[in-house]
Amino acid sequence: MFGRRSPSPRPDDRPGLGIGALVQVVDTDRGGEQWADEPIGVVVPPGGSQIGGLQRTWTVAFEEPAWTKDGRGPFERATVLSRQLVPVTTDIAE
Repeated sequence: MFGRRSPSPRPDDRPGLGIGALVQVVDTDRGGEQWADEPIGVVVPPGGSQIGGLQRTWTVAFEEPAWTKDGRGPFERATVLSRQLVPVTTDIAE
């Protein structure tokens, strides 16, 4: 049927990604913006309409203003490729 996707996960999907996830932005050898100091932030809903492309992206609101390696910024939030996001686990000692 037209317009239906396979239920299998996309190659860029990672467990733990979604709105509200705490993530760290890392560099990859497969493209994407190069961020200084691997910033940490929270995945938030996009602030307007976005058109999907061939690569999955998420909007990340950074804990602290973030800069790119080429000196652009500071950014409070950015659209980041999912392959650049690593879920951050918080271990709470009891």
